[in-house]
Amino acid sequence: MDNAQNLVDLLKVIFSATELRKFEHENGTIAPIELKLDDSIIMISNSTGNTAISTMLHIHVPDVFKTFNLVMDNGCEIIEQLVNKPGDPDIRGAFMDFAGNYWAVSTQTNQ
Repeated sequence: MDNAQNLVDLLKVIFSATELRKFEHENGTIAPIELKLDDSIIMISNSTGNTAISTMLHIHVPDVFKTFNLVMDNGCEIIEQLVNKPGDPDIRGAFMDFAGNYWAVSTQTNQ
């Protein structure tokens, strides 16, 4: 993606992401970085002259309400407000970050 460090900073705020390993290109851009979000590990990097690629991710979080408040406080675009649909054991919502990545977040309920 373009400006991967901005996304890293956002993920640290929203998901309390921690850096595991980071590699850099000679120009100082990220190539790649491993981030731990709860029990999941993702890798991102800066685009290298090609068109940046966005993606769709789904992650379970301990408190989807807290996460969604952080999402809104940090200027992400809300795609789907939090909802618990009949028959769905999750409360879920969706947002888009500034880089165009679609995130679905949810917390399991005890239904």
